[in-house]
Order: sequence, then structure tokens, then C-alpha cells
Amino acid sequence: MVGISALLPARVLAPWTGPLALVVSIPTAPVTHFGRAARDMLRPYHRPWEFDSPEAIALRGELELYKTLYAQASLDREFLERSLASVGAISARGGGPVRLVECSVIGSSATGAGAQAQVLRLNAGGALGLLPGSPAFLDNDSIAGVVGSDVSSFNASLVPAERLSGIAVRLFPPQPKSAELSAYPGAVLRPTGRGTWSAEVASGTALVVGMTARLADERWPRIALGARIGEVIAIEPIEQAPLASRIEVRPIVPAAAIASITIAIPEAQP
Repeated sequence: MVGISALLPARVLAPWTGPLALVVSIPTAPVTHFGRAARDMLRPYHRPWEFDSPEAIALRGELELYKTLYAQASLDREFLERSLASVGAISARGGGPVRLVECSVIGSSATGAGAQAQVLRLNAGGALGLLPGSPAFLDNDSIAGVVGSDVSSFNASLVPAERLSGIAVRLFPPQPKSAELSAYPGAVLRPTGRGTWSAEVASGTALVVGMTARLADERWPRIALGARIGEVIAIEPIEQAPLASRIEVRPIVPAAAIASITIAIPEAQP
């Protein structure tokens, strides 16, 4: 009989099993109630905090603080790894003994009229050995500028590369093929006043957009020679000189992108 009842659908069993369930539950209800009461005494029930309760607000504040600390630690590690890689790469460039100083931009100032007079302020100065004219690198192979003439004990100015004039460079194609340096044309960059340089190039070698301008100025310290300083973004012919062209060069490191740099200070040789 029991086996047959187990095969019947629930709607058939409900009319006569419901009263039986009540008979069984009535005697056990007091025991269940006592158990719940004992549980509440041993482990009181705590109502959940409201979303805007002081406790909930404090917990959310602590959670955001720990998120910020984690992000800060991760960024510090990333910046340190990049800084170590940059210092190692610059040290391997050669060009005589140099001392490397890392510093950050803390502001800007004007030394005269016009955008070309704007310079950046650094949080390092003569106390760390900074000298006027020392080249500043970003990402170990790009010229960011040079240290200005107003070097104090704890501050100095940085003249961004795009504001320098008369820079001698050598133009390298995007895919260099020739091992002869003389095959690449030279140029002298002069600022246009809009954050770029222009130069007139007379060369039998075809000029193409995307050529890299690398420093080839003997007035700069040797460690800076060959470093990237700009990229050709426009070429136009010169009517008066059929074999010459006028190029426009965009700085590899625009002034607005300079935040922290590595300055190479040539040391005096015995």
C-alpha cells in the first residue's frame, strides 16, 4: 500500500496528508520555539545596517581607502621598475662618465614674452649636481630638453626640446637599411611657434613622412648624440630650390607630456 501511495501524484495525496502533518507538527511546535529562543539568547540577532547608517558609511570609506592604497602601491612599483630600466639604458649609452639624476616637474614659469619663453620648473638643483645645458631624457632614448641657466640649490628650470632653436639632427628613415651614416640627410631644426620645428633639407635622398630626427649636434654632451628628438610629419617642396624640401618635425616628447625625467650630468674626467 505504501509503495502504491508513493507513485500517486501530489494533488491526490494532499487532501489526506495535510491533516496528518498538522497532527505531527503541533506537539513539536513548542520544542521548536524553545530551540529558537535558546539560539537567540546565545547568539542575539543583529539587524542589518541600513545603507546610510554611520557604520555602513565607515566600512565603505575603509574599503575605498584600501583600494586606493593598493592602487598606489601598484603604481609606485610600476614607476620604480620603469625608472630603473631607464637609468640602466641611459647608463649603457656611453659617451664618457656621467651621473644620472631623476627629478619631477613641479610647475612652469615664463622668462620673457611669448610661448617660446615658457620653461618648466624641476624639484632638483645644484645640490644634486645639476648643471646648465645638461640633457634631460624621457624613456631613456628621447630628448625632453636641457637644464636652463637658472640653477639654484634645490630648483632648476628645464627648457623643453620643442623650444630650443638651431638643433642639428640627422634624419633616419622609418626602416634604416644603409649602414653608412652619410647616406642620411642632416637638418637644423628651428621652432615654428606652434610646438613643432621646421627645417630646409637639401638632399638627393628621398624624404618621407615618419623619418626620425636624431640628435647630431656637437655642442651637446656625447651621451645625447643619436637620441631621438623628433619625427617628420610634413614635407613640401621649395620652389626656389628644386632639390630642397621644407619639413615639419614634431617633438618626440612634447612639453605637456613631461612629468618626470632623467638628467645626465657629464662628470669631469681626470
